[in-house]
Order: sequence, then structure tokens, then C-alpha cells
Amino acid sequence: MPIYSHSQLSTYEQCPLRYRLSYRDRIKRDTEGIEAFLGSRVHETLKKAYDDARLTKVNALPELLSYYETVWEQNWRDGVVVTRKDVTLQHYKALGKKMIETYHARYAPFSSDTTIDTEMRVVFSLDGEGKYQLQGFIDRLSRTGDGVYHIHDYKTSAHLPGQSDADSDRQLALYHIGVKKRWPDVQQVRLVWHYLAFDRELVSVRSDDALDELATGARKLIDDIEAAADFPPRESSLCQWCEYPDLCPNRKHLYMVESLPVNQYLKEPGVLLVNRYAELKDKAKDIETETDLVREAIVDYAKREYVTAIRGSGRQVRIKFDKKLKFPGKNEEGREHLVNTVIGAGKWMDVSQLDTTALAHAVEDGLWDKKLIAEVMKHGRTEESSTVWLSRPKGEE
Repeated sequence: MPIYSHSQLSTYEQCPLRYRLSYRDRIKRDTEGIEAFLGSRVHETLKKAYDDARLTKVNALPELLSYYETVWEQNWRDGVVVTRKDVTLQHYKALGKKMIETYHARYAPFSSDTTIDTEMRVVFSLDGEGKYQLQGFIDRLSRTGDGVYHIHDYKTSAHLPGQSDADSDRQLALYHIGVKKRWPDVQQVRLVWHYLAFDRELVSVRSDDALDELATGARKLIDDIEAAADFPPRESSLCQWCEYPDLCPNRKHLYMVESLPVNQYLKEPGVLLVNRYAELKDKAKDIETETDLVREAIVDYAKREYVTAIRGSGRQVRIKFDKKLKFPGKNEEGREHLVNTVIGAGKWMDVSQLDTTALAHAVEDGLWDKKLIAEVMKHGRTEESSTVWLSRPKGEE
């Protein structure tokens, strides 16, 4: 069984097709979202800050910002994609600079704890036999003077989650298992997320029981992935950052036509078919609305003239009137009292958890005693329905 990562597990949960293309088929694309590019450059800069501090070299803010500019320029390539149309590349670059400034102001000279390692690779198993192997990279692992280990993760996201999100996060909790596997004597571990755009920390602590439950869930997910024969696409807001639009049946056509000039776009066969289908569906909706109005008028005419057949020019309609007993459905007024009445009479199972059709049958066929029927009928009403069908009169073409 291969070594898995949190990223792989999350990718499968988000979109099985993207997982297959990336991790099974190993199709590589030279594209990267600007958000990921920005995150990598900020991570590299903070890594330098702590790596240098371990060597007693404390970087001043201008030094870190200069390093940030350097790694930005060194790593920039045409494959970096800015998805949002209202934000420029310079906006993202300035955001990264601001994150580094606020982090430096809060944590310099980076000596409040002991950094054990940065970008530390952990490989560990989720079972005693070593069947379920995981790996990951911890942004920074540190230890405070009281012996507590801290697993740090830098987030450049524009979204600030709540505490419940941190407490249910899987990634750092998996790393917690990895740290405990490497150093069994570690007693206390805190999971720390640094949301750099908000200058906020979120902290979570997991119990041994919670970690066992997490490991069980991760093993189950790995089993599901290993057994999967089909990898369907799953649409979500993340699709706009996917690197495989040309291979996804949900997005392939959009990818094909979005860059076409208007004159070519409007002539593309798929576009023509959808436009025509939409046009016909709109017409059908208008016809259906008008048909309903005419049908209501036919029923009113039949009632007024007391007829059940109306002749037209070569066609006729027949009208059938029915009366049906109705009772309050779920969430309707009187439903709760009706349920209590039926339960109190010991007849709940007779109507299959108050199936109103079964209830009407029990009342209409006199299956219960008259007193109970009278009580139930306090909530009943008789509704009139009608059926209209069109046909040709017999003997006429």
C-alpha cells in the first residue's frame, strides 16, 4: 500500500476524479494558483526567520522582506494563474508582504520557544502493523519551557475559520500522531494555526481517544480509496482552482469555449444545442402555464353547465370529478393533535406512522370505531379533484 498524505485524503474527499488524475495517473500540470504561490513564498520567508534564529541570527524586518522579494522573483513563472478578475498580481504580492510585517511585529526575535525543526517531514503508521502509512511536512515544530510541543501551521487564507473548525481539523492532528510516534515520551502537544492575514492564532488540543478515532477514520478512508474502481467528478467552489478542466466532464466544454471569440462561440455546436434546448424549454413552460389556465376554465365551465364532456372542433374533453379525504400533513396545523389522537387510541401502526393515505383508507372504510373516527375527522377535510383528458370523439378522424 502506498504512503498517503493529508493532501491526498482531502483531494479524494473533495473530488475523486482530481485525485485519480493527480495521484493515480500522475498527470502533472505546470500551473499553480496565485494563492498557492503566495503561500509558498510566505512559508519560505518564515522558515528563514526561524532557521536563522536557531543559529542566533535574528533577521530585521527589511531583511525578511528583501528575501521575500527575492524568492518571489526567483520562483515566478507564466504558469501561475490569477483566477479573480478584480484582483491584480501586485495585490497578492502586497498581501504577502503585509503578512510578514504583522508576523514579525508579533513574534520577533523568534525566541519565545525552541524550534526543533521547520518543514519537518514526518512518516508514520496509523496501525500497529505498518499497513497504513502517512507522511506530511510540519511548518514548524517547537517546544516551550514547560515541555509542551507545538505543531505550527501557517495559513495565508483569506478565510478565518472558527474554533470548532480547528478542533475538527485532521491535518495537524495526524501530525500529532506522527510526533508521538517519533518521540513516545512526549506528553503534551498543542496544535497551532497562524492565520496570517488576520494576525490570529487558533489552538487545539486532542485527547488520546480523539486521536484513536481520527486514525480509525483515516484508515477507513484509505480503504475506500484503495477499493475504489470509479472516480467521479464532484463539483464545488474549488473547481475554479483545479488544474484539470480539460479532463473533467463537468468543465471540459467550458474550457473548450471560454476563450473563443464571440462569433465562434455562438456557432459552436454544443452552445447551439443548449441555446435551442433552453429556448424550447422556455416555450414549453409558457405553454404549460397557458394549458393550466385553460384547464381550470374547462373545469369551471363543466361545473357551471353541469357537463362531463365538452365538444370542440374535431376534439372533445372529458371531465371526471372526485372527492378525496385529506388530513394535515407534516408541519401543517392540527398535525400534532391528530398524531396524539391516533397514538392514544393504539392505532399508530394501522396507519404506518400516520401515512395520511392509509389514515383516509381507515376512515372511509370504517375500519375503526365511530368515536375514534369522529375525533380523527376533526382534522379531516374533503377536497374535490378533477381529471381532464383530451381525445377524439369515437368515429371521427
